[in-house]
Amino acid sequence: PNLLLLPIQLSDLDWEMFLKLYLAVLVTLCYSKAYAQPCTNQDTCGKCLQTAGCVWCNVTTFDGPRCFERNVSASKRCATFIDPRSAPTVTYTPLPTDSIYTATPRIVLRPGDPLTVSVNVVSLPNAPLDLYILMDLSDSMDVPLATVKSVSQLIAQQVSSITENVRIGFGSFNDKPIFPYSQYTPEPCLSGIPPNCKENLTAGYLQYSFLHLVNFTSNFNVPNVSVTKNLDLPESSFDALVQVLACERELGWRNRSAEGSERGLQRLVLLITDNQPHLAGDGRLAAIYQPNDGKCHSRPYAKSISYAYLPNAPGILIYNEDSLFYDYPSVGLVASLLKKYDVIPIFGIVPLTSNTFLSAYQAIQDLFTSAGTKAFARPISSSGSDILSVISAVYREVIQNIAITLPGQSDISVSVSSITCPTGSVLIGQVCTNVQLNLITTFNLTLTLSDCKTPSSSALTFSVPGFGPTTITVDKICSCLCDSIVKEDASECNSQGNFSCGGCVCRAGWNGPTCEKSICGKPCVNNGTCDSVSRTCQCTNNTAPFKNDTTTGILVSPYTPKFAGPTCSCTNFENCPTNNLNKYICNGRGQCACGSCTCDATPYTWMWQGKACECPASNYSDCFNTEYKSGLLCTGNGMCSCDGSGKGMCVCYSGYTGKYCDAKITVSCDNIPSCLTAGNCTSSNSDQQVALICPVSSGGCTYSYNLSPDNKVIFQSKPDCQFEAWKIIVIVICGLLFLFIVICAIIKIILIILDYVEVKRWEKELKEADFSKNQNPLYQSPEMQYTNVAYGKAM
Repeated sequence: PNLLLLPIQLSDLDWEMFLKLYLAVLVTLCYSKAYAQPCTNQDTCGKCLQTAGCVWCNVTTFDGPRCFERNVSASKRCATFIDPRSAPTVTYTPLPTDSIYTATPRIVLRPGDPLTVSVNVVSLPNAPLDLYILMDLSDSMDVPLATVKSVSQLIAQQVSSITENVRIGFGSFNDKPIFPYSQYTPEPCLSGIPPNCKENLTAGYLQYSFLHLVNFTSNFNVPNVSVTKNLDLPESSFDALVQVLACERELGWRNRSAEGSERGLQRLVLLITDNQPHLAGDGRLAAIYQPNDGKCHSRPYAKSISYAYLPNAPGILIYNEDSLFYDYPSVGLVASLLKKYDVIPIFGIVPLTSNTFLSAYQAIQDLFTSAGTKAFARPISSSGSDILSVISAVYREVIQNIAITLPGQSDISVSVSSITCPTGSVLIGQVCTNVQLNLITTFNLTLTLSDCKTPSSSALTFSVPGFGPTTITVDKICSCLCDSIVKEDASECNSQGNFSCGGCVCRAGWNGPTCEKSICGKPCVNNGTCDSVSRTCQCTNNTAPFKNDTTTGILVSPYTPKFAGPTCSCTNFENCPTNNLNKYICNGRGQCACGSCTCDATPYTWMWQGKACECPASNYSDCFNTEYKSGLLCTGNGMCSCDGSGKGMCVCYSGYTGKYCDAKITVSCDNIPSCLTAGNCTSSNSDQQVALICPVSSGGCTYSYNLSPDNKVIFQSKPDCQFEAWKIIVIVICGLLFLFIVICAIIKIILIILDYVEVKRWEKELKEADFSKNQNPLYQSPEMQYTNVAYGKAM
């Protein structure tokens, strides 16, 4: 019953998937043998160590492949072998002031041999903090600005309740000083010529992308600044944020040092705004096409070309002229700079009268988080009275929620094997939350080296947003130390190979533990080389003096003196037979080797015969009828050859017999069918002369029967079966169809493999991307719906 259901079942299958599965199994079976023993295929120590799970035997007398699997090393009877493993090479004892560290800053990795390391993070009390307040000073931000001015002293005091080592800086932004983003600055003011420039600037005509006003200080006060006007709603918040990050030295950001009070430094930027940011591409409205380069372009305020008329203001920086050359930055650029400089942004969003952009900044926060850096988007009241609580809450969240960012490395895969959160904290996903001060969070990471295509050493940087990076240097085991020590033509290798890593690398044609075995059966001594394909010795020419006269024998052209024999141990001219007439070696009709001749072929397709190849294939004197000594050779019914004594003899054609093939055989094929039917076709010695060949056809095949002169069957040949033409055509068509299917299947498999590789590469690039793929949070649909209020009403 199952067999009857089989056609129905198969007709319901996805034939394409079935064909793919079948071909995949077939390819696997074909190549499984070649890859079943990856270790034994490696002929050097370095290649062996690059293969996972393999060891190298370095005992000189070891017989067999020196590279083999680690789990069978005991059965190989190898006393010592090379088997380095992945392990730490340098250990580190942490200091009390370390906020992030690893106990194994330097390790060695071998391909296919994973190693687990740990990265530890500690939330230190009184960790230093640099807080930069970046404020939107467009004309809608006058109330929050007044609040920030009034609580500037309280901000430092509030943060000091968490950490005493705090510094605060201040800067502002508006928009690019060019239409259609900002009010047009009068031309006389650009050249520093009165009149009315001061009044215009005081009235709010001064435009800028970024203005740094207060250097980092522990005694923070907001300077006496005012809001300015611009035209469109979006602001240059990201333009200014890039300058805050890139101008690290100019603004006075502290660096995390190996020792000292800056260990465990936290860097925060509080960006206060009420509107969305301009993004890359918006600058084209003002013909600004150059992409933002993410570098510092802020200049001292007094040296600003456009505002040279204003009085000198030491320490103040402005980003203006160059902002007209560089476009707004992209979200990806900002994310990469935040990760590079290890700064955590806090987006404090002040709601407008009827709209808030908090959701847009929350989407940007998710993008930054996916890129490996922390970010926070928090609402701030229109009065700005809750700024203190936002800063305090975010700072505590930074030091209490700990997650690690893994490096992207092509040949070293990194995975988190386990996370140990301290007592009292909760593990959510791969983040330890609510971690208290002075407690250690441990990330156990598994590192695996896949191959040795890149340089022998590389550095992996692991970062924890808010705590900084730690680096592990990886040295790769891709070779053996003994690989560089090679003894050529070593006596340990019978002078037939190079000695390295305890073993011999034999020349072509030699094998064995000490290259003592020739694949030609016997060594080719020193007069020839072994051909690994034909497995025969290829002898060289003999350069020793050779008389070439009648005393030793004469070599006839094209033969030249050379070594000869199976092992090239003799010559082609010593102790060789010659003819009695002119002393030609092998009568000039053969090749001598070790005292015997190998005769050449004749035009009659058989060899010359005799000890010295002296018997010709056409010995006319012996192959003519002795009565006539004329006429045709062997009466025209055969060919002349030589017998064992060197005399000529006739070999008759079919149907003839006799010494000179002069007797016609009267045997007939007529009796073959009857004797076959009766079953009495007797066979005799097949060495008898063939008098007649009788073909018999049966069942599409032709059988040949050789008859002796006495009309007996002496030999029956193999049948010659001829296929009918239509059968040949059908077979050829089926063969071509099968070949076409195979080729299509191979092409399909190749396409599947290429698609698989492309998908994996895309997934890898997606994992290594700075931020995940999301919808643009600032996108607004151009579709709008209107309702005719007069529709359906009587006029």
